[in-house]
Amino acid sequence: MDEKIDEPHRLMYESERYLKAIIESSMDGITVVDEHGKFEFANDSFFRIIEWDKEEIIGNYFMKIIPDDMKELCIQKWDNVQKGIPDDFEIGIITKSGITKYVNVAHKLTKINGEKKVVTITRDITDYKKLEYSLKKSMAKYRDLFEYAEDPMYTIDNQGFITTINRSGLKILGGGKEEIIGSHISKWLTPESLKSSMDILARQMSGESLEETVLIEVITKDGTHKWGESKTRILKDGDIITGVHGIVRDITEKKKLEQELKESEAKYRDLFDNAQDAMYVLNNDAIFLKMNRIGLEILDCTIDEIIGKSIFKWLTPESIKIVEERMKKRLAGEPLNRTDEIEIICKNGEHRWIEIKTRPIIENGNLIEIHGIGRDITENKKLRQKLNNSNKQRKLLCYLIKGTRGGETRALILKNLSERSYNANQLANILKMDYKTVRYHLDILIKNNIINMDKKGNSSAIYFISGKVSADLTDL
Repeated sequence: MDEKIDEPHRLMYESERYLKAIIESSMDGITVVDEHGKFEFANDSFFRIIEWDKEEIIGNYFMKIIPDDMKELCIQKWDNVQKGIPDDFEIGIITKSGITKYVNVAHKLTKINGEKKVVTITRDITDYKKLEYSLKKSMAKYRDLFEYAEDPMYTIDNQGFITTINRSGLKILGGGKEEIIGSHISKWLTPESLKSSMDILARQMSGESLEETVLIEVITKDGTHKWGESKTRILKDGDIITGVHGIVRDITEKKKLEQELKESEAKYRDLFDNAQDAMYVLNNDAIFLKMNRIGLEILDCTIDEIIGKSIFKWLTPESIKIVEERMKKRLAGEPLNRTDEIEIICKNGEHRWIEIKTRPIIENGNLIEIHGIGRDITENKKLRQKLNNSNKQRKLLCYLIKGTRGGETRALILKNLSERSYNANQLANILKMDYKTVRYHLDILIKNNIINMDKKGNSSAIYFISGKVSADLTDL
């Protein structure tokens, strides 16, 4: 009989010891609270979680460790417990050091020795909550970055349908979310840009890692064309690729400026190549970098014979001094607004005169190039020389006829020679003068290049007026 009584006791003891081992080894906090809310029992894990000592908790109300801002919530949950309503919940607790931790509480209303008790299992979720908070914060930052980024951002699925787009993207396309999200990118891209974008998408979907930037041309809602540089990366759900995230840098203005620059350069080239004056570009060592068609024609050279050669190769010594002086003044910072005349020696040996004007090209305070324009004034130079010579001849003619003795005789000789050529005897007979006197005046006129003589012997020499003075003689 005693053995029969001891066996249930032994089994009960073993059961209680087993249960106690489970409770004490649990990583979760296990507590028993009476119907008034006082702690009657708590395992070591609970004290480790709340960081209070046992004597500070057992016999005290659970509200002791609840933050003020969560007491109302805790009371609501306690009421549910008393009504037997299952209601697991998350709540904060205050540790002895004043730090707030977050726990998940599962509870069960039961009776022990006929009295209502609440058994709770408390799990520390502080690290989880921190991660959750950090994730929410990160997501909020991402949303802010995504929504308020100055560059358009978007995501598309692996079929090319737009799944998200930010404000900048909406602004660029000129539409609302309801008409853009869910639409296919083909609606907003030119055929060429669609092809390149879909090729990139296909390569990324196949697992290829791409860092390249793609130039895309977008057609906005109102039909305006805009340009952007797009860069994308794949989106994954685990190991499954679900789409791509893209960011676009709007380069429409840059593209327009590039086009305007291209057109401007084309106009400049057209002006440069087809200008009526010689145009050229030198580096700061006076080496030719460019020369237009007229400049090549003047020098009678090919472009290969000019480019890379010094300007000094084509100048007379006097003109070299002029150019060197201009270079010295330019290096000294003196303005060079005036023009200079230089004499060049062409490939065929001909000398020509050019009126030049130059403009320095400065970048960051450094001389980069010298742009020059040259006007061929050779014909003008020759005309001025002829005019100058003619003026000198006129003055000399006036002097020989009107300013010296014998001028009347020389005038009569010239009057007759203006009609036809004569020899000295013929003129002496016509003028009824001594032959030696006529020869004397003829020699003076020849010496001063007023008349010329066809030398066939002194007795039969024929005299005629120089072509240089025939017009001037008419005016006298």
